[in-house]
Amino acid sequence: MSLIEGETLQERWSDMNEDERQSVCQELKHMVEAWRTLAPDDHSHGCYVGSMGGHPLNDIFISSHPELTGPFQGAAAVQQFQDACGIEIHDNVPVVFTHSDLVPPDIMLSPGPNPRVAAVIDWGQAGWYPAYWEYCKARRVNLLSERFDVALLEEWRARYLPMIMPPVDEEAVYHPWLYFVLSKGI
Repeated sequence: MSLIEGETLQERWSDMNEDERQSVCQELKHMVEAWRTLAPDDHSHGCYVGSMGGHPLNDIFISSHPELTGPFQGAAAVQQFQDACGIEIHDNVPVVFTHSDLVPPDIMLSPGPNPRVAAVIDWGQAGWYPAYWEYCKARRVNLLSERFDVALLEEWRARYLPMIMPPVDEEAVYHPWLYFVLSKGI
């Protein structure tokens, strides 16, 4: 991070105008769309939920529960993962590569006016997850500071996060996912 010139989105957001905010969201949207197309190694034998190289998932919400980290493979990988987590989502959910921690402190912006995304950092939790995972997690994680207070966080979640990735259905997806997070004491 020290080699990247600029500041985090968390540090810059409050000083950005609406055009700058929307521009950054569009850049992030294209980045998310691009990394969601990455396929796992050939070892997956079809559908795969896990980290790179066939390793168990390292997401903070499941890392203290080894029975949830997988990897899960085969046609029923998503269902196996959701069953292990106790997530009751009944839709057919694709698996995509996710950063799994796309939050304002992990988004580096270029210095000066008209900021651009310089880098997305902290890929330690990245892997192949059900498509809803990244949005749910980005919506849930609280990383407050004096430069990114509760009001900015709520605005980020409600207005700008849906510009970056498709929101999920509250009842069918977010609430079951949130129940999982809260029930595991995470």
